[in-house]
Amino acid sequence: HNLSSIINTNLSRTAQLISNFKQIAVDQSSEEKREFNLREYVKAILFSISNITEKTNIQIDLKCSENILINTYPGALSQIVTNLIINSTLHGFKDKEKGNIVIEFIERDNELLFLYKDNGRGIDEKNLEKIFDPFFTTNREEGGTGLGLHIIYNIITHTLKGSIRCSSKKDHGVEFEIKFSL
Repeated sequence: HNLSSIINTNLSRTAQLISNFKQIAVDQSSEEKREFNLREYVKAILFSISNITEKTNIQIDLKCSENILINTYPGALSQIVTNLIINSTLHGFKDKEKGNIVIEFIERDNELLFLYKDNGRGIDEKNLEKIFDPFFTTNREEGGTGLGLHIIYNIITHTLKGSIRCSSKKDHGVEFEIKFSL
């Protein structure tokens, strides 16, 4: 009896994960605005890229209250979170280097503040003002296109009508502050 309940629990968990995964795929390919639970959605995004993050030694910490319901473009949010994490894994940390990423969402005054921090290598001061430029990359030889942050910048400023700021010091990680109206 106990074994069948464990199997049943695992099956329903798997079904939920597949459903999340399909929803994220649909969200990324559509420009639909909809209401969703922010924490649950970000957890689904993190699961959908776990095949990338599991190969690293990076701990991802999500700070977000359980009950933030937002009505926005989930596909846009998915691309922002995914691109920031991929950027951290490609640029912030050497292969298998231990590291931390903190993703924090704060809702206030009809605005969502999204803070993204990693404690990786950081960005050279001379490059900081160029990071959102199209095709700017310090990683061309590893196949970097220089479009990751440019895409994020466009999504935040055009689709979400928001703003993004980056602060970083060499060897002291990176912090992005993203704001958009709800």
